[in-house]
Amino acid sequence: MKCAVFKEPYKFEIVEREIPDTPEDQVLVKVMASGICGSDLHPYMGVGIERRKPGIIMGHEAAGVVVRTGKGVTKVKEGQRVAINPQIYCQECEQCRTGNFHLCDHTRMIGSSKNGFQDGAMCQYIHVYEKQLVMLPDEVSYDAGCMLDPLGNSMHVIRRSGLKIGDSILVMGCGTIGLGIVQLAKKAGASQVIAADISGFKLDRAKELGADVVVNTSEEDALRKIRSYTGNRGVDVGVEAAGLDATYDLTVQSVKKKGKVVALGYVGAYGNIPLSDLIFREIELIGSTGFVAECGMVMETLRQGDLQADKLVTQTFPLEQIKEAFDLLLDKDQDAIKVIIHPNDR
Repeated sequence: MKCAVFKEPYKFEIVEREIPDTPEDQVLVKVMASGICGSDLHPYMGVGIERRKPGIIMGHEAAGVVVRTGKGVTKVKEGQRVAINPQIYCQECEQCRTGNFHLCDHTRMIGSSKNGFQDGAMCQYIHVYEKQLVMLPDEVSYDAGCMLDPLGNSMHVIRRSGLKIGDSILVMGCGTIGLGIVQLAKKAGASQVIAADISGFKLDRAKELGADVVVNTSEEDALRKIRSYTGNRGVDVGVEAAGLDATYDLTVQSVKKKGKVVALGYVGAYGNIPLSDLIFREIELIGSTGFVAECGMVMETLRQGDLQADKLVTQTFPLEQIKEAFDLLLDKDQDAIKVIIHPNDR
């Protein structure tokens, strides 16, 4: 099989590898779509390379078809279309025992070297555990299915936020997860969805997907505009999905007294968050990471057409052009949201 091996910053090598025998508790999946995540881009640029060490096959957003099952596999059959949950849980720690698998003390993830070297899905075939598979409805494409991870994060943010019917919400950052939040917030009954970004292209897409107001933070007084649309009160919920100190500051300032800020974007271990606003306006700060119970919900929402995943896919590339795909995402002059690799012919 062909694999894209990450060799060093800005370099991949396409190599041929044998497909190993399938372990008893695992399933061999033919990868039909593998998305590029921002967490893949950073090591590609040489930042946070401990998360994707050279020699690894990246790719934790994937969907495909089952081609072989281990002897101990009972719930999955050959020929079934599946999406892959990239998170691997120990099922023994306190968090796993209480159902919070996404907070597992020993979690691993395919395509990551953070907690043990685990090759990912930027290859033609991948072995995963049966418990990682989510059935892909006939109505959902492989490209949409490979976004289980980012859209699962989007749905988890909405659930963590406690968004109520009639609430206003600010989504700071309109990447794949942010645009998923825009759509889901509207479906959850938000009275006003405000989307903010520096990309006019992404803001146009946010508007198309249901945002009531869009704010270009690089071209206008964003705080003034956001507050003006809420009667100078501030939004009920602010979601930071960009991962910058400046956008965290803006998100917190945009929230009303006793409002909520959901922290999703990662700025490093010691990001700057304006504590004075949190303290003196009694703003609630809520962390959100990963997803757990949302797998089936995401697939059903996609099946019903309540999430327009196709509007998030802007470019696709064959495996052999993986470097071009990564470089396109780094080119600020390109209009790109979700870029997907197709390791196998359709």
